[in-house]
Amino acid sequence: MKKQASLMLCLLLTIGGYAQKGFHLGVSGTFSSTWILNQNNYGTLEPFKQSYVKQSEMDYLATWGGNAGVVLGYNFTNNLGLQAEVQYNVTGQKYKDNFEGPAIVPVDTGMLSLGSATERVEVTRVIKLSYLQIPLMFKVITKKGKKVKFFFCIGPQIGFRTAASEQVKLEEIPYDRLALPPSEKFKTVDIGLAMQLGVVVFATDYLFVDIGLSTYGGLNDLNGKKLKALDWYSKNDVAYQKSYNFRAGLMAGVHYLFGVQKRKEIYLQY
Repeated sequence: MKKQASLMLCLLLTIGGYAQKGFHLGVSGTFSSTWILNQNNYGTLEPFKQSYVKQSEMDYLATWGGNAGVVLGYNFTNNLGLQAEVQYNVTGQKYKDNFEGPAIVPVDTGMLSLGSATERVEVTRVIKLSYLQIPLMFKVITKKGKKVKFFFCIGPQIGFRTAASEQVKLEEIPYDRLALPPSEKFKTVDIGLAMQLGVVVFATDYLFVDIGLSTYGGLNDLNGKKLKALDWYSKNDVAYQKSYNFRAGLMAGVHYLFGVQKRKEIYLQY
């Protein structure tokens, strides 16, 4: 009887203590608010007559994106581990503003004048970027809690751009001063720092869910050489300002923990 009681106690302590240790494989996704920081108009407002308008910055609009992919991790102890992800990410930035006219834009029939000194011209600019991103993060899990624990991840991330597009319209009329493909306006590789903060919920000994906040900040300049070569950027800057990807949002994932059954079988032989 004492031996059985000792066996049960050993099993409970061992399974509970090892619930997070080992390899885990899962899927995760994030819904994010996305931003391109310091992305000035870069020729968007060239059609306007007034020089101060040409150099104006445009208002940011709320822009949404996200990512989804697979996660592979290994916890060295119950509380420390590494986690790598391979995800497809959609990001970018929308802008919308209106400025004092007139603005002269080229059309198929020649040149078209929009607005006047008393009529403002609406301008929209939409940048869409997608990446194959690979973060490698150090993971810390709190000791307290059995079914629910807090976690924190941080580490470097590299992203390889898979697509890029930019659309500028003045009163719904397309315009592109630079006439360059977006692939030449934006760099192919984006490097930055990724972070996650949230809770881990163990549904079973093998299956757990993580829910929390995920954020990423780029560390290298987003812009390509063509954008850097422009002669002005905005009325607030006298020198070139680098642009960075930034996003933050809600993440959720489902993961399978390997090796739990094997550990159980070992202790059942006790």
